[in-house]
Amino acid sequence: MMRAITLILSAALFALAGSPCLAANSVPLVRIEGPFLSIEAQNQPLTAILDEFIRAGIRVRIDPRINPRVTASFENRSVGSGLESILRSFDYALVWAQKDGPGAEEPGLREIQIFNKGQTGAGLPLYKTSNLELEKDPAGVSYVKDTLLVRFDPALGLSERKALLKAIAATLVEEPAPLGIARLQLAEGSNVLAIADLLARIPGIQHVEPDYAYPLAGSVPVAGNFSSTAAETSPTAGSTTVAVLDSGLAVDYADSGFVAGAYDAVTSRTLLTGDPLGHGTQMTLIATGTVIPFGAKPESGEATPVVAIRAFDDNGFTSNYTLLRSIDYALGSGVKVLSMSWGTEQNSPFMEAAMAYASERGMIVVAAAGNSPSGKAVYPAAYDTVIGVGALMPDGSRWSQSNYGSFVSVYGPGLADLPVGSGGVPGIYAGTSIATAYTARRVAAILDSNPEADISEVLRQLMKGK
Repeated sequence: MMRAITLILSAALFALAGSPCLAANSVPLVRIEGPFLSIEAQNQPLTAILDEFIRAGIRVRIDPRINPRVTASFENRSVGSGLESILRSFDYALVWAQKDGPGAEEPGLREIQIFNKGQTGAGLPLYKTSNLELEKDPAGVSYVKDTLLVRFDPALGLSERKALLKAIAATLVEEPAPLGIARLQLAEGSNVLAIADLLARIPGIQHVEPDYAYPLAGSVPVAGNFSSTAAETSPTAGSTTVAVLDSGLAVDYADSGFVAGAYDAVTSRTLLTGDPLGHGTQMTLIATGTVIPFGAKPESGEATPVVAIRAFDDNGFTSNYTLLRSIDYALGSGVKVLSMSWGTEQNSPFMEAAMAYASERGMIVVAAAGNSPSGKAVYPAAYDTVIGVGALMPDGSRWSQSNYGSFVSVYGPGLADLPVGSGGVPGIYAGTSIATAYTARRVAAILDSNPEADISEVLRQLMKGK
């Protein structure tokens, strides 16, 4: 069996290597394979080369005064030797750490520090970008540039994987062990769709797809007079934490007693830098009980603790792998409820796997049904492991713009008077996003009373208490 896979893989690799559609000629080209480094650069700024290290998941700290032009051409040198050849005039330090996934027995390069001689304290973090770089397929679906997500067959050996990565000029950036979904960083300007199509024909690949990206549909400003229910939550947090996967949290609320943690999944940093879109802050205020939607039952009690996760960039997009990072962080933070006030009609096996991964580890996942009354399934709300939420008016009727269908598990109050705008000024907003955050708070209250409740029991309690 293994020999048959190897023979077919060899033929496929030959076709891949000769394919003109794999990647655009790009400078610089940087490839890191374990302790080995390959660089092809012609009169390029050093920071352009370092950008490629960042794209491969390696942190960089550098004195901002350092940025010489670099010309280099070599393959499979040791990382230390390769960097020495382009950093002769500077001092540098390399930080190594164990990596997950195939090749875990080999430590991986995690950080590069570059500084002028005798000035080790002058280095600052170098960030390539805080936003996802996107392209669109012919159907108009967005995906992350130069990135592929792959699940390898366990029968595909380490040497075959390395040969495959080399053939497509890719770097294995991350592969969380529980899910086995690897993120591959391709060469700059690669034809992601063509490479995905070719890899799908290789027996050793169980599934491959672009890192699909999804837009955040913000809550909708509305006009009208509605009676408000004031929140009476205390600053003391309850026992069940909700992770709000959204656009971040405004710095004005960062020190609030209900904030149990914060994480930027777009850049993999543990410090949030704010919320320019406003939507994440809105949802956090709803999920904690700081703001109670119109038509909801009066509340008196503890604030629900939240972990604010920036899963959407400043342009309002997230991706499958960003969601995986978000879920991993939430699990590590002891979160029991996942609140996702967004949705897309684009189905993805990897998104479904991510939601199942969260559910299997005891999370109750709640997601918005969408603000378009099409009756079409919206994901992740439509997955069996997720509670899909529609929106109600204050009088209990369905909001006219709320989506509907068999995939909608529950409906919740979807209008609220918010002190933070979402693409606009503070005021009254509507949306299934509001209903979702409110439902997440209700789920947290159910788990406070019954920590062992599964999704079926939670749904029963939600329906009972509506």
